[in-house]
Amino acid sequence: MPEFHSNQMNTHVQTSGINAPDACEVFEWMSLVENQFSRFLEDSELSHVNRRAGQITLVSQKFAELLFEALRFYSETSGIFNPFLGQLMCEIGYDCSFEKINHQHEHRDKEENLAQSANTSFTFDLDQRSVTLSSDSMLDFGGIAKGWAVQKAALNLIDHGRPRGLVNAGGDIMCWNDTHDRTPWVIGVSHPYKDDQIIGQLAFHIGRWGVATSSKTKRSWRDGGITLHHLIDPRNGSPSDSDIIQATVIGPALLPCEIYAKCLLILGSQDGPAWLRAIQPDCAYLFIMEDGQLIMSSNLNDYIHEQFPKKIILSAQ
Repeated sequence: MPEFHSNQMNTHVQTSGINAPDACEVFEWMSLVENQFSRFLEDSELSHVNRRAGQITLVSQKFAELLFEALRFYSETSGIFNPFLGQLMCEIGYDCSFEKINHQHEHRDKEENLAQSANTSFTFDLDQRSVTLSSDSMLDFGGIAKGWAVQKAALNLIDHGRPRGLVNAGGDIMCWNDTHDRTPWVIGVSHPYKDDQIIGQLAFHIGRWGVATSSKTKRSWRDGGITLHHLIDPRNGSPSDSDIIQATVIGPALLPCEIYAKCLLILGSQDGPAWLRAIQPDCAYLFIMEDGQLIMSSNLNDYIHEQFPKKIILSAQ
């Protein structure tokens, strides 16, 4: 079947292996998720909840479901994944859709200390579907909404008897093959600075798989002499300065991979692998380091279609 392409959630969305009506449903679903959970749309439900910080706010069923998932991963990762970073995102300049950011900000009028922690005080009643944020708190679902949306779209297609398919939203990918067709899904891992350059390929045969990549380079900008990016280390409130610039995680479901890729990039190559083994040893990973070296888990060999180099040339040119 042909591929179909669209743009939602400020990224490129692709489907493969499914028919046109199914692809249209995926694109419509992604658009609905963006309109509901974007921090940059004034009339989104997320913006409504953030404006009512300090007050009890009733939320929709989908909002409660996504918030439950975010809080589950917040607990599982001991706060390395943190959905309460909206205010810090605004303070470092990520206060609008990324393509609208002034990528060469003027120096700030005052020296600002970015090393501050997000306020994570809240109450959440799942049965009543109500949430109360602290008055100085702001939710930011960011990548988790995208991964959640792709996973929900794929599982819906599977539940409706679609035996084979792929949904990709900006590198958050879920693919499945429940047929006897052994033709694999082949997925390339892109160069951190060159989207049109593939550094190696992964292959997936029978089963269901999630693939997620997180990178410091894709959403970065300059503020005076400082390079900033959207991956905040919640332990100090600043953009992560770990030795990993791009992390890819593979597992049986997409949403955990999306979360773990960000956490690994924040934790770095020294602490990240042991942390992931303790939480989810079945996941595989691939790191691109600041010096261009590639580090991969031993179980990544199960998925390699085209061999990855030991090192790549890093250049933003």
